[in-house]
Amino acid sequence: MAFELLPNAHGSSPREFVAFFPDNFEAIENPPLLVFLHGSAERGTNPGLVLKGLDTVFQDLQLPALVIFPQCDSHHRAFYGAMDIRVMQAINQVISEYAVDPSRVYLVGYSMGGSSNLWLAAKHPGVFAANVCIAPGITWLGAELPPGLLDEDKELFDTMFLAHDRPGAIARRIASLPSWFLQGTEDLACPIDETRAVVNGLRKLGCTPIETEYDGMGHDTLIMALQEEGLFEWLLSQKSNAVASDFGSGHVTGHGTEEGSHV
Repeated sequence: MAFELLPNAHGSSPREFVAFFPDNFEAIENPPLLVFLHGSAERGTNPGLVLKGLDTVFQDLQLPALVIFPQCDSHHRAFYGAMDIRVMQAINQVISEYAVDPSRVYLVGYSMGGSSNLWLAAKHPGVFAANVCIAPGITWLGAELPPGLLDEDKELFDTMFLAHDRPGAIARRIASLPSWFLQGTEDLACPIDETRAVVNGLRKLGCTPIETEYDGMGHDTLIMALQEEGLFEWLLSQKSNAVASDFGSGHVTGHGTEEGSHV
């Protein structure tokens, strides 16, 4: 079945997104779902842009799962605020349309997308089964907050991306989520010391995050990380207690709708 373009029919600003179906998808009963969140260079209005360098990887992997690739608008810096809503709406849609197992919904994110993983996991606790976080950054630069960020979310955003003890705050918020962090030791865009601090914070809480460091590598570690031995076997073995209604319209509506003026 390979890649298809799906319409996001939710909210005031529909946005198409790419989905990957493995060759044997029709034989998979209640498939798991991987939600891939891209880096900053893939923002925009061309949903195919998010596949840059990834189409061959996922074709070769043939994971026994549905994979979706929501796209962040160019005027947003990550999947926060209105873009958080877009992701949750896309998840809700495919759970309903493809009978996805709601206890096996996974986050996989790179760079900006890795940071967004942490935000989504913290904002929607207990909903995701596991997290693969590749080269994330946890420092928000500038005084302007993300577009569409609700007042009720500002305190959480401040503790996770602005406050001095950001790593500790993130660790406390995602402590129950199985996580695997992967990053190059010479990453200048997103310093690995921040990731190490999050991992150490999780370990102090008694958690057992997995950490893979690529010695001498910079920020461009996405493909290498996706091909890490055992990564997806580990990921797909995790389960949560989530049910479909956790992702449904009632769950998302309380967090607003996308603003339409920019789309």
